Amino acid sequence: MSSIHRLVYVSAATDLFSKPDLLDLLSRAREKNQRQGVTGLLLYKDGDFIQLLEGERDAIKALYQTILKDPRHTGATLILEGETETRLFTDWSMGFRDLSDPAVQATPGFSQFMNTRRVAERVKHDPTGCLTLLNLFKP
Repeated sequence: MSSIHRLVYVSAATDLFSKPDLLDLLSRAREKNQRQGVTGLLLYKDGDFIQLLEGERDAIKALYQTILKDPRHTGATLILEGETETRLFTDWSMGFRDLSDPAVQATPGFSQFMNTRRVAERVKHDPTGCLTLLNLFKP
């Protein structure tokens, strides 16, 4: 069994995303990720993103380089990167949660982690806590 490359980053949207914008982003990401064997999760709240990507190392590295050049967000900060034996999100070409949705906020164990701006400043010193947050949304 080959190892899985995992990468987690945070960034801030240059402009707030509307629901249609987010759905378009997800549709395109899911299609591309499925072709490349990439799985993961995207969390969004009031212009802040946390994303976990997992898959073959070269595919993840190339995808992250594309993300860094995307003008729709800024301040991308790498939080965690490395090899793992298993995927956290095996069936999600790109899972998504809008953390401002009241139904999501009612999830048992929901974290208020992203309820203030400057998420990157908080999570860059706590990659394990960031991974724990992402795990809350595992199917």
